[in-house]
Amino acid sequence: MSEMAGVRKRLERFIGQGRLPVEVWKYQYIQDVVQDYLNAEDDAEREAHWEELVGGVKQLLPIYEAGREEVLRGVRSGTVGGSRDMREAASRDSGGAERLDTDSFVGERTMAMAGAMSALFALIGDQIPKVKEFRNRILPGRYLAASEAHALIASYAARTLSPRWFEEWGIPFVGHRAEILDTGPRGADFDPVDDWITIQVDPPGIIKTVRYAYPKEGDSNTRYAVQGGAMIAIHTYLPSESHGDAVYPSWLWPGSVVDELYDLSVELAGAFDWPLATGNLGGTRPRSESAAWFILTGEAPQVRPIDVRWEAKHGSIHLNPQWRIKLTIPPWLPEKEVLRAFRLLRKQMPKGRKLPKTARPLEVARFVWERERLDGYRDPPPWKLWFELWNELHPGHRFKNYNNFREYSVRGAAAIK
Repeated sequence: MSEMAGVRKRLERFIGQGRLPVEVWKYQYIQDVVQDYLNAEDDAEREAHWEELVGGVKQLLPIYEAGREEVLRGVRSGTVGGSRDMREAASRDSGGAERLDTDSFVGERTMAMAGAMSALFALIGDQIPKVKEFRNRILPGRYLAASEAHALIASYAARTLSPRWFEEWGIPFVGHRAEILDTGPRGADFDPVDDWITIQVDPPGIIKTVRYAYPKEGDSNTRYAVQGGAMIAIHTYLPSESHGDAVYPSWLWPGSVVDELYDLSVELAGAFDWPLATGNLGGTRPRSESAAWFILTGEAPQVRPIDVRWEAKHGSIHLNPQWRIKLTIPPWLPEKEVLRAFRLLRKQMPKGRKLPKTARPLEVARFVWERERLDGYRDPPPWKLWFELWNELHPGHRFKNYNNFREYSVRGAAAIK
C-alpha cells in the first residue's frame, strides 16, 4: 500500500463515514495537505497537518453530499469561491471589464494571503446578524444549489412580492414557480411609481394582483418603499441573463425578496471589498451579484490580491476616450508584483498613439491651445503668427518655418487626444 493510500485509509477510519468520495479525496487542497503531512519533519508538525486534513475533509463532505459538486470544485477549504457561477457573478459586477489574471504573476505568499483573507471574510460573513437572519428566513435550512439560487433570483414572485407576502400567502421561498398573467402599461406609458402585476404562484396555486404605489384605503395588496422621504421607483435596466431555465428579468420591485437580498449584498461588498455593480441614472439597482451568491450558496468571492485593468473614461463627444490603467492594491503587496502587473498591462495597451519620443510636440500643442483660447478661437488658426511668437518666446527651440511648427503641434495633439 502506498503512503497516500495509507493516509486515505486512516482518514476514512478516523471520520467513520466509509470510503471518501473521490471528488473530496482528489481535491487539490486535500492533496496538498496530505503531502505536507507525509513530508512533516517531526511529530508535532505531522499532527498539525493531520488536524488540518481532517478539518478540510469535514468541511468538504457536507458540500459534496448536498449535491454541490460545481461549488466543491471552486471552494478552497469550503470557503473561497471559484465556481463558474461565482466567476460569472463577479464578471457581472464588473460590467464585464477585462482584468489582468493575477495568478500569472503574483507570488506564493501573496496568493496565500489572499486565500487566508477570503477564508476570514467568509467566516465573518457567516456570523453577521443580517446574513443569519436572511438565511434563517429565506433558505430552507441549508445552502442552495446553483440551480436553486438562479431560480430564486430570476423568480417573478421573488422580484415582485415582499417576504411578508410570501409568508402570509404560504409561498415557499425556494421551489415555487411564478407566471405573470397581466401587468400595467409598458413602454412609454410605464409608470415606475405606480405599477401593478397579476401573478400566479405554484405552490400554493394562488393568483394575486399586487400593486407598487402609494397605498389606497382598504387595498392590502399595495405597497411601496421610501428612501430619504421619497418613494423609490421600480428598478429597471438590470441585465437580463439566462442560466439554464432561469432568466433574470430586467426589472425589480423595491422591497421584494430579491431587492432585500441585493440590499444585504451591497453591505457585504462594502465590508469585504467584494465586487460591486453600482447603479446608474437609468435606474439600475446597486448590487453585488458575488455577495448575493455567497448569501444564497455559502460560496464566498475570492479576494483578488491586486485588481488591474484598462478603463476608458468618456467625458465629451469632442474627445476620444481617455484610457487609464487602474490599479487597486493592498499596502502589503510586494513592489515587484505591482511593477510586474503594470508592465504586463502596458503590453496590452489599447490601440492609439503613444507618447512622442521627445517633449517638444507636447509643448507645442499646449502652446497652440493656450494661444487659441487667448486669441478667441480664430478660424482659420493664425499659424504663422503663432510660429513667430513661439520662436520669440523660445529662442533655444526655434523652428525654421511655420509648417514645421504646425506639424509638431498636430503630432502632439494626436498623442494627447
